[in-house]
Amino acid sequence: LCALGASRGMSVVLGGSQKIGFPAPRSTSNYARLDTTLSQDLTNFTLCVHMRTDLRSSNRISFVSYATWQDPNELLLFQRGFQGSNRFTLWLRGNFVGNVDLPVWDGAWHAICAAWRSSDGAWQIYTDGVRRDSGSGLRVGNRVRSGGTWILAQDQDTLGGGFQVNQAFSGELSQVNLWDRVLSPAEIGSDWTVF
Repeated sequence: LCALGASRGMSVVLGGSQKIGFPAPRSTSNYARLDTTLSQDLTNFTLCVHMRTDLRSSNRISFVSYATWQDPNELLLFQRGFQGSNRFTLWLRGNFVGNVDLPVWDGAWHAICAAWRSSDGAWQIYTDGVRRDSGSGLRVGNRVRSGGTWILAQDQDTLGGGFQVNQAFSGELSQVNLWDRVLSPAEIGSDWTVF
């Protein structure tokens, strides 16, 4: 997922690792469309992204959005900062789990990882190698469908669009990685800089 396609309103820094800056103020034109899709359905995954922001946890923020024509929330990493609920959530095919306040709002670089397994719906959410929330029963027996669109820093309310200013990410994203399996806690580990 590291290949970037058309992008708007951001800066890209090349070097040992790439990072994308999404400037303030938040805007519907500040996002990146990844120039790739899933070639086959996923029955397991681990998705990780490095992030740094000066936003507060009370904001609604989309980090990574994958939409298909069947569901704009096929896979979504989202901060639900509204009505006093400052909680990070993992969305999968329209359902969400997770209700954890992630310690990532200090302006430093952090890694966020989410994992899911279809056979029992088991899911986990990590920051900086530490499991913060987990459960089971999420979309048991389902798949993340292929052929969709990946967007960074915005939530797709329609395939490839439907963006809202109040859901935009502002800050920097780097090292977006997707595995077609659930990484073990040891693989995610405390040395998250290896991604």
